[in-house]
Amino acid sequence: MQEIDVLLDDNPALSMEMVLKDEHNRQAHQELTSFNDTGKFVNKHPFVVKQKRYRESYEELIELKNTNPSAFLTEITNVMQNIRRIQSQLNTKKYKSDEERLSWEQNLEKALIRKQAIEDII
Repeated sequence: MQEIDVLLDDNPALSMEMVLKDEHNRQAHQELTSFNDTGKFVNKHPFVVKQKRYRESYEELIELKNTNPSAFLTEITNVMQNIRRIQSQLNTKKYKSDEERLSWEQNLEKALIRKQAIEDII
């Protein structure tokens, strides 16, 4: 145990990684406990949130494809352009603050999830 303490004292990045992993594990445990108790997830773990967004996008896009195919094709174009635009803004560092950068990264993640749903539909 003392060896681990020395290692963590010498390497703060490792300490931060352990804290993040512990938080991740607690979220996973909370999700599984909730599912076992109620049959529903609490949607706090990143994996569960991502799966929920994917399912919602998939269902919405299926409905759009069945009811209005031209709007579905327009949506494909919009998603691809949004991904390119957000990646360009992140790569050229056009953000003014860390909050704005984080917001763009979240929007990029959402767009990539939507793109995956589109690819699975096609």
